[in-house]
Amino acid sequence: MPKRWNRDPIQAAYDLWVGKGWEDTADGMTAVTSLLRVHQLLTQRADAILASVELTFARYEVLVVLYFNEDAVPLSYLAQALQLHQASVTNLVDKLEKQGYLERKAHPSDRRVTLAQITRTGRARTRTAIRRLSSELYAQLGLTVEETRALVTIFAKMRHAWGDVEENGEADAAGALLHVAQSTA
Repeated sequence: MPKRWNRDPIQAAYDLWVGKGWEDTADGMTAVTSLLRVHQLLTQRADAILASVELTFARYEVLVVLYFNEDAVPLSYLAQALQLHQASVTNLVDKLEKQGYLERKAHPSDRRVTLAQITRTGRARTRTAIRRLSSELYAQLGLTVEETRALVTIFAKMRHAWGDVEENGEADAAGALLHVAQSTA
């Protein structure tokens, strides 16, 4: 029977890496493993908060895109905005449509394009979800404002380095913070 695990598994992995002589990658492994674990924790927390409004974080993201668009948008737009595969967007839209939070519409001039538009019920549900996440998650990260901004800056640097966000001159939160970080360095 394996030994009882009574310590932080990420620290244990770091120690194993160093013990094997892999010091040159131990910090990177620890950073990636920590980030992936925090992602799991944030997703679990967001889904728990949104359960009371019958949403998951993935469905919430679709509704937020629609909430901030006055008109119906193509499903391909949702895929691009959310950085998801088209099949994933279709699945999310199916579920939200069944819940009555959005409706599909035919494109007025292109029969190949399907549009999605938020319903009144979906708009009200999204407002509630935004308030809940803002008060119960976004404002409760356990970080100071400065630490939060530093974290976003680090993530922006990684995203830009890996080509996740094109540097096209448009101001986005990640790009703006990265620019500030680079100009003060």
